[in-house]
Amino acid sequence: MNFNITATIHLGRLRYNFEKISDIVGSNVSIIPVIKADGYGHGIFEVANTLCEYSNVAYLGVAHTEEAVLLRQKGIDENILVMSCMHGTDFEVMHSLNITPVIHSFKLLTDAIGFAKDKGVRFPLHLKFDTGMSRLGMNIEYAEEVAKLCSKEKDSIALEGLMSHFSDSESDSEWTLVQNDRFKSLIEFFESAGFDVKYKHIANTGAFVQHKETHFNCVRPGLGLYGYLPSADLKKTVDLKPILDVKSQLISIHELKKGEGISYGRTFRAERDMVVGVVAFGYADGLFRNLSNKMECLINGVRCRGIGSVCMDMFMCDITDADASAEDEVVILGSSGKETITADELAEKSGTISYEILTNIAKSIRAQKVYTD
Repeated sequence: MNFNITATIHLGRLRYNFEKISDIVGSNVSIIPVIKADGYGHGIFEVANTLCEYSNVAYLGVAHTEEAVLLRQKGIDENILVMSCMHGTDFEVMHSLNITPVIHSFKLLTDAIGFAKDKGVRFPLHLKFDTGMSRLGMNIEYAEEVAKLCSKEKDSIALEGLMSHFSDSESDSEWTLVQNDRFKSLIEFFESAGFDVKYKHIANTGAFVQHKETHFNCVRPGLGLYGYLPSADLKKTVDLKPILDVKSQLISIHELKKGEGISYGRTFRAERDMVVGVVAFGYADGLFRNLSNKMECLINGVRCRGIGSVCMDMFMCDITDADASAEDEVVILGSSGKETITADELAEKSGTISYEILTNIAKSIRAQKVYTD
């Protein structure tokens, strides 16, 4: 089968980014690479398998138990941390596969204790407290109650980590440091209560790049692994390499006369005679429809503007100046000649964030994933 669409994931760039992050945080700080959502769309197994090469990886961070189970089934034996554990019913499979849950509610904590007692085991876990994200995490006002319960049930549960999450680390330093101070106080409280917590982690990509005081002894990079930073200002601070290229092909070429419309709704009308290329890539492949008449692609090193509404399986572009032929390569993410299109560019034009672009683009079965060093 010939694939028109190819998503190339450069594992050598992934290693480069991880090593850059390691240099920033230093040798005394462990790393929990966040590989949830199919490794931000890049392939959870391949990303995990690559990062397992590094001794400073404390855990692989996933969102759901199903992701952790998949990694075990694929032969990944690194520590795995499930950060959004939903049900106490997952504890059985977690225990059997040596998967560690993040406990973010008092109910989950009591469920974990009950499970451990029933099984006659000591169940390792991390506790998550809310320091200002107001999403998941126990209220820090109840830290004393939680600590007392953990101390009482120390034969049933092993507190291996404390964590929280920043809400605005890429753009609001003042608020980030407020959250960080709350987390620091939480750590000090648990340590004064007699707990020897191995891993203390709150820093995401936006935090560890610019706030060394957020590192503690463990950080959780997500977006940075894949070559992106969460704000334009941060791009000046560290050189990362996007690891994903997405390419397709021109499947048809035709002329469009001045004044003629194109695609559904005829949202674009030609302001001059032009040559149109039809590209095999559409919203079923993760290209947002609101990029209609906004995006560009690269053909033979030339930027070609998208014209008309993005369709389910294809979009059209103006190739008048591209000297293009049918079956020529079309770059949707990546470089051609001296030009480059990034997830940041597509995000800005579609009014979203690079995270959403990466986790959506080239996810259809029509896209062949190719992994290269």
